[in-house]
Amino acid sequence: MNRSLCNSESKLRSYLGIGNTVISDNLLAILKNTCDNYPSSVEKFIELLKYIQNNNIHTTSFNELVSLHELVAPHDCAVVSMLSIHFNLAIGTIANLGAQTPYVEDLYRKLCSGHAIGVYLATELAHGNNLIAIETQANYLPEKGVFILNSPSQNAYKFMPNTTPCELPKVAVILAQLNVSGRKYGIFPFILPLSVNGKLTPGVKITPLGDKPGFYLDNAITSFNNVEIPFEGLLAGNMITLTREGKVSLHTKELTERFSLITNRIHSGKLCMAVISVTAAKSALHITSTYGNKRQTFGYSGTMPIINYSHFKEGIAWDTLSTITHALYLRELTRKVSIILSESVKSFKFPDKLLIEIITTKSLCTWRTQEILINCRERCGAHGLFTLNKIPNYLISNFGAITSEGDNLVLSLKAGRMIILNKMKEINKASFQHDLFSILNDYMDFLYEKLNKLIVNNNKRINLDTFNNHSGDFLELSQTYAVLSVVTTTIDTYHNNNDDFYMIIEGYLLDWIHRTMSNLLRSEVINLQESQRIDERRIEYIRKHADRINDYITSFGVDKIGIETPISSNDYITWYADNHHQLRK
Repeated sequence: MNRSLCNSESKLRSYLGIGNTVISDNLLAILKNTCDNYPSSVEKFIELLKYIQNNNIHTTSFNELVSLHELVAPHDCAVVSMLSIHFNLAIGTIANLGAQTPYVEDLYRKLCSGHAIGVYLATELAHGNNLIAIETQANYLPEKGVFILNSPSQNAYKFMPNTTPCELPKVAVILAQLNVSGRKYGIFPFILPLSVNGKLTPGVKITPLGDKPGFYLDNAITSFNNVEIPFEGLLAGNMITLTREGKVSLHTKELTERFSLITNRIHSGKLCMAVISVTAAKSALHITSTYGNKRQTFGYSGTMPIINYSHFKEGIAWDTLSTITHALYLRELTRKVSIILSESVKSFKFPDKLLIEIITTKSLCTWRTQEILINCRERCGAHGLFTLNKIPNYLISNFGAITSEGDNLVLSLKAGRMIILNKMKEINKASFQHDLFSILNDYMDFLYEKLNKLIVNNNKRINLDTFNNHSGDFLELSQTYAVLSVVTTTIDTYHNNNDDFYMIIEGYLLDWIHRTMSNLLRSEVINLQESQRIDERRIEYIRKHADRINDYITSFGVDKIGIETPISSNDYITWYADNHHQLRK
């Protein structure tokens, strides 16, 4: 191999490392603390906040914030959730929509300095992710210059933000219906400390929900009874001007437009969830690969490691291919979002094209990771059931990622609808066209034309019957769009690196075509003979490249960020035996 090829391969591998940074001993000591209940998780998060402040980590950069998500995610799924809520949802919303008043600036500084924990109160018992329908009311009283925050019924109780009191005060960004002089203006965020000097703010009621297995987040039900929020507590950006006397000037007229501006950090949170998910896949594959190379079994040629069996080796290789490709893609998508956020902080919203890309990416990555984690759990046998070996916790965490910042199924259906209504028939063509790309591209064209005809016949609207009768097609359109976005972006970003990159893209396309094969045949995008040739190509491909693909697992750098589990230690039998003796003592 020539020197330039070696350098390009090294560069490609460097893009796959978790966090792409050197982790300090002090940070490692914090992350390796074991938590077995939500108070210990909160304590760990507080230590992390202190570390971030003391070491001047720039969390205002979305790119840096995502790297921090990557570092924390393999160690503790609850703490990385707190991290995302605190920095992305709470601080991000205030930065985007908060006025520079002493009240807002004081609370914002406390959050940024780690002297308070940011929480985000959006979803309600009766409304879940249907945020536009939430019932929490914020009525402005001009005679007092305050908003009165109320939960009018049990339906409006906030479920299930991490609001349980702890040693630090919690500052909440609360979504509520804004009412002024009897007129409703829709959803707006408000900023409020949930406690002052160690006591709950009058009218705030918080009831802890207890632990979720393996996911020790301090979730609670939170309600409000005539809670006063100062005049400056409304986070409205440039959408509305409200005087102390109660006069309103509405600058952003459309309710849906205001809602988009208000919820923009939920969308960047979707990207955070995808990154957390793919990082869990990296760690699980490291654990499983190490186990496969060390676990001995009796085979046809005598004693050998179980990875010698093709079903084990090739199964890991297919999962590794997806993880590599998604990691490369997320790196570039994060860079793109980070640039946009840094250029436009105030009253920012995502354009529809980028929003569709983020929505479909979150579903694609977290659903695929769920398969990978289940596969890894099974490949590790009984060892894979133990919490000490991480994989069960990753599964629980990924369940959360699938649901958080919008349920995947709902998001994917929404994205399919947006693709049609925005006439986004074409994915930007990559500079280098892979021969397998056209098959999935033709399938997307088929789905688009099929659904678009229904819309044309229905006067440019999608009614409930159309949506229900063709939900499978909307989902397929959304997922195919996501896969094509992944391929085109990664090709254009990384295609000059090395031959391994083209090998990875070929495998990724073969895998997704294989997954979609029945639909490709049914839609007549390919015929039976073509499907048989692709299947033969797929078998030949993985037999040839499985070892080469699995070698990339070392590039994830899981060892370097301090993940220690018995199953992936140098001698897991010794580890268990040593701990057995320690316990007996």
